Amino acid sequence: MSIHRAVIEAGPGALRQLCCNTCAVVDAEIVDAALGVIDDPVALVAEQPMAVVSLWSDALSALCRDHHEGAIIVHPSWWSPTRVDTVTRAARTLTGEVSARPRSWLLARAQPGVGPEALAMVELTDGFAVVSGYSKTAAVRRRGDARVVAEEVARVVAKMTGATAVVVDAAHGVADARELATLIAAAIRETAGRTAMEVGDARLRRLAREIPPTPRASHVETPRSRARVKARLAGAGVALVVAGLAVLSGLAQTPERHQTAPSAVQLPATYLVEGRVALTVPSDWPTQRVAGGPGSDRILVTSPLDPETALHITQSPVPGETLADAGARLQRAIETEPAGVFVDFNPSGSSAGRPAVTYREVRPDHDVWWTVLLDGELRIGVGCQSRRGSQDAVREVCEQAVRSAHAVE
Repeated sequence: MSIHRAVIEAGPGALRQLCCNTCAVVDAEIVDAALGVIDDPVALVAEQPMAVVSLWSDALSALCRDHHEGAIIVHPSWWSPTRVDTVTRAARTLTGEVSARPRSWLLARAQPGVGPEALAMVELTDGFAVVSGYSKTAAVRRRGDARVVAEEVARVVAKMTGATAVVVDAAHGVADARELATLIAAAIRETAGRTAMEVGDARLRRLAREIPPTPRASHVETPRSRARVKARLAGAGVALVVAGLAVLSGLAQTPERHQTAPSAVQLPATYLVEGRVALTVPSDWPTQRVAGGPGSDRILVTSPLDPETALHITQSPVPGETLADAGARLQRAIETEPAGVFVDFNPSGSSAGRPAVTYREVRPDHDVWWTVLLDGELRIGVGCQSRRGSQDAVREVCEQAVRSAHAVE
């Protein structure tokens, strides 16, 4: 016997059922809150702290109602395992069997005769067009004229060896997605010489309804009911996920210029995009924003095995600045700090084969080896943290991050 599970779209800009003719609707305020804090453990709801998993459970409750036997969560293909785990854990408090599938899994059903080696995807967010193929993932920043963005996406696709067909995802809830998807599909056909298919809302729903029922398991967990809370996110400084932090699945290569992910590194990796910087980080290391404390605001990517092993990523727009200028600026800043905090300063150093300003930050429980790079008008800082005397614990991850770091145009 088979069962029907709810098919739920979670992100990038919506939270809703795809499978059924249903009136189940999630309050827009709750959707914005859930998506906006998905990278954080705790949110402020009605001025009170609330676990983000609980907030997601409240957001999903209406969508799982009357689907006690389970749910399929369809999430952006570039989401990190941490984000996917947050949503699936929340869904499991409400219904039976829960599985997570990337949007690429559903979108591929639009091209059933094309194998994975020959199929590429373009997924849109408010800030980026995420291009993924069998062996490459890249992000093209959405800024300026939409036709220019479409042409850049087409150039990325043209460099994808083996990709003969492309699915362009006009995601519901993403600003101007349908118009941009049409431009991208046309540019891919003209510039890249590939077949391109747009998947809009109606087609995406049809693909979801065509998912075959799941064979019934021997035991289905009884859902735990929850009261639906009308959430109000109090932290105005928290950016929406689609506009800020993005993590792209797969060992990535950049679309242009000098950076490519090193083929020798076999670590499971994701492609992290924050603001204007992108780089490769381990896929199973949780990511969070850090504001306040020593140093600049930054992204912290931490080893799940040791909290003292981590990457710090910073960025600053520096129009007209050279690497020598950056070195002089950093040296002046270091001279204002207590002696012994910043050591081994080298304004003409090298890291992972790239010219850089390098220095070491000494903290009570760990050291941070900093590499400061320039890419165009963006200054990028990559700090590689480990326990004192244990630099090898972060060396490979550090070199991977430094080698791949680049500005997103």
